[in-house]
Amino acid sequence: MSPRSVPARASIVYLHGVGGLRQAWWRPLSRSLGGLTVDLIAPAYDDLLTTHAQVRAQWTTEPDRCAADAERRDYVERQRRLTDLVDAEGESTRLSWPAGLPRPADIADRLPLAPMLRAPVFGLDQVGRYLDDSARRAAVLHRVSAAMLRAPRPRVVIAHSLGSVVAWDLLADPRIDIDLLITLGSPLANATIAVAATDFPYHRVGAWLNVVHLLDPVPAGRGLRDAFPAACDAFLPPVPDELAPATALSRFASAVAGAATSHLDSTYLASRTVLAAVREGIRAAPDLSPAGERAVAS
Repeated sequence: MSPRSVPARASIVYLHGVGGLRQAWWRPLSRSLGGLTVDLIAPAYDDLLTTHAQVRAQWTTEPDRCAADAERRDYVERQRRLTDLVDAEGESTRLSWPAGLPRPADIADRLPLAPMLRAPVFGLDQVGRYLDDSARRAAVLHRVSAAMLRAPRPRVVIAHSLGSVVAWDLLADPRIDIDLLITLGSPLANATIAVAATDFPYHRVGAWLNVVHLLDPVPAGRGLRDAFPAACDAFLPPVPDELAPATALSRFASAVAGAATSHLDSTYLASRTVLAAVREGIRAAPDLSPAGERAVAS
């Protein structure tokens, strides 16, 4: 996240969660970018994770070099700047849970999550197919990596839910450089989500912001930093300050209502924390053409 000139184009690569790519997912971002020209690259891969899909694919990568100590130190400095940016935005928080009440993660750990991820409810079985079927997983990674390699830099990758698992797997590809990785509602910290152990490519990733809505049942209040030290966690409050009602009862009612939408990508993408990070990652500058966004379907 060091100062540098911005090329005439930039890109946002969006990796969707279960259920497929939502139309107009980009609208909250477009309002924040001030009409700058940004390529929106959103590869759809839910078709590869359906029961009727016949998939045969392999996805292999060349061994990547290990990051040098200096590159790790540079990454830590970029992460520090990202943390300062998130703190300055003033939206994220680290609320403590009331004494005597179980934490959401404690409840989630008691649930039979592994069978739930294989059940055909709300598209959750797509997660199980991605995790269990190496051919499907390879097909998804092949499609997404091909789309990502076409994306001009600076390159911001936004990965929601299952998309964050895809993003982690893609980090093993030494051809892929990411200027800013933003994961939203990620299940990566859950022990049921088995991901390949790999050395984090400090030399190929500018910074990593992980955003957790405190009511989101998927991360269940967990950040990623403990399991993935390269990540910077930001926790969104149950109700944004600007929308918080005046009375305690009304705030509670708003929080309960907000729980139903806490995992939606639209909730995350509209947050000030995410929008500020995207602007920082793109390095919007006056020499970018104000011609609007251009979506690229894959």
